[in-house]
Formats: sequence, structure tokens, C-alpha cells
Amino acid sequence: MRRPTALAVTAVVCLAAALAVVPALRAEQIHRLGFAGRNTVLVRGDANVKVDENEHDVSTLSFKSQPSSEHLKLTLEAATGDAAFAHYYYDTPPAPVSDVLSAGVWVKSTKAGVQLRARVVFPKEPDPANPQAALTMLIVGKTSEKSRQWDKLTLDNVPDLVGKHLPVLQAKTGRAVNTTGAYVDRLVLNLYTGPGAVEVWVDDLEIGPVTAPAKPAATPGVTASITKNARGETQGRGRQVEQRGGQIFVDGKPFLFRAIRHTGTPLHVLRQAGFDSLALPADSSVALIEEANREGWLVMPTVPLVPARPEDDGRVSADRDRGGDEFSPVMQKFAGTDVLFWDLGGGRTGEESDRVFRTSDLIRRLDPRRPRGADVWDGFSGYSNFLDVVGAHRWPLFTNLDLVKYRDWLAQRKSLTADRATYWTWVQNHLPDWYVTQVLGQKPGDPFTEPIGPHPEQVRVMAYIALACGCRGIGFWSDRFLADSHQGRDRLQGMALLNAEIDMLSPVVLAARERTQWLDTNNPNVKAALMRGERGAVLLPIWFGPGTQFVPDQGASAALTVVVPLVHDGADPWRISPAGVECLSHQTTKVPGGTQLTIPEFDLVCPIVFTSDRPGLVAWWQDYTRKYGRLSAKWALDMAAVEYEKVATVHAKLVAMGVNVKAADTLFQQSTRFHEEARRQFAAELYDKAYQDAVRALRPLRVVMRDHWQQAVATLDTPTASPYAVSFFSLPKHWELFKEIQKTQPGANALPHGGFEFAGKVPNAGVRVDALPGWTARFGTLDRVNVAAGVVPSEKHVAKPDPKKPPVPVRGPFAPGREVVSPDTGYAAPVPELGQSLLRLDVRHRGEIARDGKPADISQAPLERTFLAVDSPPVKLPPGTLVRVSAWIKVPEEISGSADGALFYDDAGGEPLGVRLSVQPRWKQYHLYRRVPASGQIAVTLALTGVGTALFDDVKIEPMVPAPAAPGDDAGAARAGYRGAFNEVVPAGGPPRR
Repeated sequence: MRRPTALAVTAVVCLAAALAVVPALRAEQIHRLGFAGRNTVLVRGDANVKVDENEHDVSTLSFKSQPSSEHLKLTLEAATGDAAFAHYYYDTPPAPVSDVLSAGVWVKSTKAGVQLRARVVFPKEPDPANPQAALTMLIVGKTSEKSRQWDKLTLDNVPDLVGKHLPVLQAKTGRAVNTTGAYVDRLVLNLYTGPGAVEVWVDDLEIGPVTAPAKPAATPGVTASITKNARGETQGRGRQVEQRGGQIFVDGKPFLFRAIRHTGTPLHVLRQAGFDSLALPADSSVALIEEANREGWLVMPTVPLVPARPEDDGRVSADRDRGGDEFSPVMQKFAGTDVLFWDLGGGRTGEESDRVFRTSDLIRRLDPRRPRGADVWDGFSGYSNFLDVVGAHRWPLFTNLDLVKYRDWLAQRKSLTADRATYWTWVQNHLPDWYVTQVLGQKPGDPFTEPIGPHPEQVRVMAYIALACGCRGIGFWSDRFLADSHQGRDRLQGMALLNAEIDMLSPVVLAARERTQWLDTNNPNVKAALMRGERGAVLLPIWFGPGTQFVPDQGASAALTVVVPLVHDGADPWRISPAGVECLSHQTTKVPGGTQLTIPEFDLVCPIVFTSDRPGLVAWWQDYTRKYGRLSAKWALDMAAVEYEKVATVHAKLVAMGVNVKAADTLFQQSTRFHEEARRQFAAELYDKAYQDAVRALRPLRVVMRDHWQQAVATLDTPTASPYAVSFFSLPKHWELFKEIQKTQPGANALPHGGFEFAGKVPNAGVRVDALPGWTARFGTLDRVNVAAGVVPSEKHVAKPDPKKPPVPVRGPFAPGREVVSPDTGYAAPVPELGQSLLRLDVRHRGEIARDGKPADISQAPLERTFLAVDSPPVKLPPGTLVRVSAWIKVPEEISGSADGALFYDDAGGEPLGVRLSVQPRWKQYHLYRRVPASGQIAVTLALTGVGTALFDDVKIEPMVPAPAAPGDDAGAARAGYRGAFNEVVPAGGPPRR
């Protein structure tokens, strides 16, 4: 099988691969500057020619790595000889002179000849001209040889350079120079390139190894000191942040932040991937904070809550200053940074609102202007009344919470949040701990030697769902899963592309004022979000196909059509990508109900903007793609190559196990052809076309993955029945489990009273669940609902088999001359044997009386927190025992107010691997295969989270025991008559080939 060759990795990817796995100590020894701050950092030094500084600023028009560089425009006088210089310098931490010392900086200039120099300090030698200072000298590094192109100036072999210049210095001092402890403390650029005007851009400086100074000093261009005004408020930050009207503003402009949690990845790698905000813990080191300042980050410091004080009785203490001292160190540590908002923690519940309010109030008095926010699980109405930024998140990948329900959940939380607060979310770009431990059998944080998820496509789809649901800020949970140690190179490149795309859309998204309107398309798996605003309308067609949270489908359509209502005359649709924008006005038609748009080539998500702002927005997009087009195409090319390798690796393992999919080799060849075509387009500098072909190269790979996954789950009642069927990358383990189950059969049910039967007749009013030994019920809510959980008579819920329909008779000359037997004659769909009673869970809105004494209308608002659950007694079995957990479930009508509906799960897999049902009008049996945890106990939970009814019966936990060998089957691999969740009898040779 021929595989595509990855292009040379981009700067971002190289840095991620090389540095994401470097120990933290070494990472701190390399000093870097990305010139991404708001202020300039290069300082004008001495010169022996006349220099007129016409411009000195931070430029976003040209840079080596996004988002900016430092730009100078000078006019230089003519000079005689080769000794002319015009110095600009940057002070660095001390870098001891040694064989491993090196420095580098990227420059671009309109004339060649920019030179890198460095100042060497000899601490044991006083300067004859200034005895109180140490002796110094300049050493000379590389000179640029290119004009109007980025060129890296380096400084290597520093001891040799010092030795080369030392005789000149000794001649001046008249004595031998003591070089003990010599170090470099300043990098100098000689910008003299000849007489006349010259423009220079500077980016990506680095020097190392360096030693951290005893006390961090202020870096030129970065405000590091802490000052207070007469009221004691901290001052001196570079960028002004405020929140108003549900939106964050930075320097007076609306801001859609793209945040990342920092857990060790070098900051310049994350910055180059397009992230602009950094979530940092309160105990972050000063060196890390200073690095964030140099890289131009907006910071989200996590602040611990004030301790609970019973004497305050849930109210702010009368001593309003009490507790302020607890925050002073944290506030002072971050006082010199650009704080986006103070983060009061994640997963906050309604019960914690008093402590969160106390903490928010203390921070407000110390820093009245900066927003305060928290990530909230429930209590949204209360929190959004005093917090400026309110977030909500959950991890849908690898669970039965499909992306439609994930969208509903995010939209419900947005509706519970007051409009005054900015709404945001964390997006899952990592494997949750339960997956790492249960599926992969590893410890969280360990490196991964085999390909793992999530897929970049899944992260992209979830990010756009978040935008469509009203999020005006997005955080991505893990930076570790973007590193090579976590098989994350493709995710890093996908995130870079996603951030660039969101950056292009943000002016229109932030201007949206109306609620999102969801539109149907000609593809039932695609729904389009429409957001209208002052600068145009954003249309986000998103793929919501079933199972995308497990393995993404091909997700493509040759001609996706959608009718967009109320499109203004003159507003053209523009397809947005970081490599190019395309006007689709020729693909529109006026139809009843609006404007019909046909997207010629849809792929998972296709952002479209309807706008008439051609001189403004469109021109800005075109400038943007000119800057980012080449880099975006390169990212897309390398991402396709990495994904190819990962898919091919797992596919080869599956084939070796006897599992294949139709036309897999042809699909890999198609991917290779698209990738090679993309490389040709890239070489021809047609970056938009190269980007599109690189995207096309991913589709055949998704077909291979999806076909493998569908084959694996075809005989499962639900994909989460097997912990290893929730991701393409764990399918080899799934087929190992498959073969193990085929060698066993269910033993005796070990769960007592799972049929919910009593000795006597159950009254119509029902019986409490705890009347069954070991069974218990629990309930929690913040909503105005009534709940009931009990064992009730089953007579009203008995299921009858569907009557068999005779085959449709064939008439005419081709009518058969004999009776035709229907293929399903003699087969009846299974129905439960309910016995006399079953378990019923009910949640109903509480009846309210209006002021006029009449019944009030029932609220249609989503439930904030309602959880009615019944827990079984634990079953004790040897740890590691393979068991089959099963239950019959019926949900007569659709459950409202909740995205989770009815739940059925066990201790081993937990809620993420459970069964979720919003409606199940007919009885259906669900089987889950699990291993008993190390505790030697396993139990089940039956729950209801929304308004409605859920029925359960015949709940079992059955150990899987060896089955007798079939006649003629010495290995005992084939089983006659066994039909379970894996409804196929496998030959002795292994899983079926398809």
C-alpha cells in the first residue's frame, strides 16, 4: 500500500514535536520572544551614523509566526568603511558562554545586510572606563543575505567567537582578560544596511541555555512592575478588558477568545497554533507568567474560593476586608499581566454560589474593572446575575450523548444564562481519564505509543456547535493532547486551522444579535445554524450524523442545498477557509421562503457569510488568506499525512486479525492521489487548491474508519456495550473481546430482585423501591418538579408481538405458481416477560397557581438539575470477571427538558458508557459487557433526568462462563444457538470477513 509522504513540517509542528516532550527544566533554560505583545521590545542603542526612526511598531501585516512581528522603518546616512552600525538591542536573561550556547532571530528587510551581535559580560573584570561596571564586548554572528524574505540570523560557537575578539579587547585594556563566568546578556541587531531607507521586521528570538535571575527584572516593552492608584487598585496592564452586554471587549473591540489550558507545552507552540488566551493555575511560577507576557497572551488565572465560614451564614462578612489578604499574593502575581477574566473554578454547583459570590466580591474590590467568571454545572440564573463570564461544558466524545443532544445541552444552558453574562464553553480535545484507564489500561498523563483519538474532525465540529449555540468564547481542555507524546500532531494542525477559521469569522459572529435559527438542508444529517448581525449573516451547516461522537462519518455532500430566509439584496454568500475565500453568489436562487444556496462541496462544516461589506470584510479576508494561505495549506497537507499513517496502522492490525472492509485498498489509494495532487498545487503556489485537495484526502480515510466501526457495532445493542467500540483506534481490542465472548455463555444472574417482583400482589399505587432488599432511590433537583420512583403493576405495560404480515402478492405474468413463504415466517421479535411488576420512574412539572387563582402555564424551560436514580445492591465477583449487564427499557413518550433522558449504566463503565434514551416506545433489551473492577463489586443504576416516564424490568448481571464446545469444534470457539449482544456465531478462525 503506497502512503503519502508528509511535507516538511511547519514551524509550529516542528516546535511541537521537538519541545512538547522536553522536560520542564530544559524548557525553562531556553528564553524565547515571539514579538506578540502589544508593545515594542527592541530598544534603540548607539550608532556611528545618523539614524532617523520613521516607524517603530508591532506589525500584523508580516510575521514569521503569527500573530505579529516588530517593525522598524529607518532612514540611514551614508558611511565610509565597513564599521558603520545602528544598533537595536534586547536584554536577555544571563546565558553562560559554553559550547551549547546558541541564539537566533528571524529578520526580513528590504535590504540585505542586517547583522546579529551579542554582548558578552566578563563579571571578573572591571571596565576601565567605568570601574563599577563589568567589562563587556560585542561578538558578531550571521548577516542576512536575503532581501524581502525571512532569514534566520544565528549565533553559534560562542566560545570561538569570544576567543576571536578577545585579543582586540586585551589590547585595549593592556592586560589579559579573566573570562571566568562570562555570559551573554544582550542580543543586538545592527540595522545598518547602507544609505537610504530600510524597513526591517523581527520575529521569533531565542537564546539558551540561560539562567534565571534571582529576581525577575522588567523586560523592555513588558509591564512587570505593580503600581496602585490612590484607591489601592492595581494598574499598569497593557490591554484594557471589560465586559458588557454579554460580550467581552479588549481595547474597546469585541473579542471572541480561543483559550487553552496550560499543562506544560511550550507557550510559543500554542501561540503559533492560534490560541490567544491561556488558563493558568494560581500557583503558576513567575517565570511562566513573564513568558506569557512576552508571548502576548491574555491570561485566565484560576482563583481558589474563600474558605467556608459558618458564622457568616452564607452572607458576605460585615468585615468586608476580611479575606482580602488571601487574594493579595495571587492578584499581585498577575498584576502585570493582561488578565482576560478572573476564573473562579470549574464545575460550580448551586450549593457553592455563596462562596463564589464572596470570592467574586473580594476580587471586584481589588480589581474592579476586570471581568470575573466561572465554569458552572448548575445554578445558572443565580451565577449569571453576579458573574460576568459564565461557562458550561461536558465531554460527549466516546459516549452515547450524540452531537444533536450535545447541541441541545449547550443551547439549554445558554437559555438558562442571563443575557448580561458572556457565555462560553470548554471543548473536548482529549481522552477523558475513564477512557485512558478503562479502555487503554494506562495511567492519565502517561505517553501513548499507539494512535489515539479524538479526531481533529470531531474537535472542529464541536467547536462550531459551540459557536452556533451562542458561545462567545471557546476553551480547549488539553494542551498535552496536542503533543507528539500524546499522538497529537494532527490535532495540533487541526487546531491551528480551526483557530484561523474562527479568527476570520469572529467579526461577524460577534456582531450577531438575534437568536440562532436552525435550518434544514437536503441532507437529513446536516443542520445549518443561521446567526444574523450588523455585519452580515453567518450560516454554519454542520454534520450531525449519528455516531459522529464515536467515529466521524465521511460527512461530505456533492451539492448541499439550504433555503436561507430574509437575505438582504446585495448580500453575497462567501465560503470561508484560512487558505482562501470564495464567492458563491452564482450558486443562489430566489425561491419561496428565501434564497436557496447550493454548496458545491460540503465537508463536515462549511462556514458561509452573507455580507455586502465587500470593501471591508471581504478585503480583510483576502488579506488574511494572503498571509495565512501558504501556512494553512501546509498544515492541512501534513495533517492529512499524519492521519493517513494513524488510520493505516490500525487498519493493518485489524486485517491481521481477519477483519477487513470493502475496497479499503482503493480508498487508501484515493487518499494518496488527493494528497499528491495537493502537493503539486502547493508547489505551484495555488494554496487554496492545495488546501482543498488536502481536505479531500481525509474523506477516504474517514470511510475506512467508519466502515470498520459499523462492522464492529453491527451486532451491539448500543456502541457503548463494548468499551472498546467507542473509538476506531480501540477496535483491535474490541475484536479480542468479541472472540472471548464467543467462547462463553451467560451464567446465572447474580443480581437479586432485578425483576422487581414481590410475593404478593403489588397495589396500583405502587411500592417503594427500598422495599426490595439492597435497592435504594436517590433524588436531587434545582427545578420545580415532582418525582416518583416505585415498583408498579406491569399489566398496563405488557408488550405483545407484532402480528406477522403476509408477503405482498405478485400479480401478472411473473406471479409464482406456488405459495411464497415470507422470510420472517416463524420469527417473532423478542418481548420481555414482565411478570407482575416493574420499576417506574416519573418526573413531572409541579403544578403552579397564578395570581388570579387559576393554574399557571407549565414552564417550557429546560431543567437545570434533576436526577432521579435507583441503585441496585452491589454484586460481589472476582475482580476482572467478564459480565453481561442487561435490562429491558421502555420510554413511552419523549422526555423533555433534558438532553440525557433516561439512563442505564453500571459501576464499571459509569455514566459515560451507559445507555441514554430520550424515547423508546417499545420494550427493548440492552446488553453491556464489562469487567468487574478491582473492588470486586459491580452494581447498576437506572435514572431519569428529564420530564417524562421511564420503565425498567428484568435487570441482570450475569457472569460469562466457559461454554461447552460445539460438536467437532475442539477449540470451542463456535457456539450453536447463542445469541447475545454479539449476535453472530464466529468460526474458529476468528471474526467474520466482510
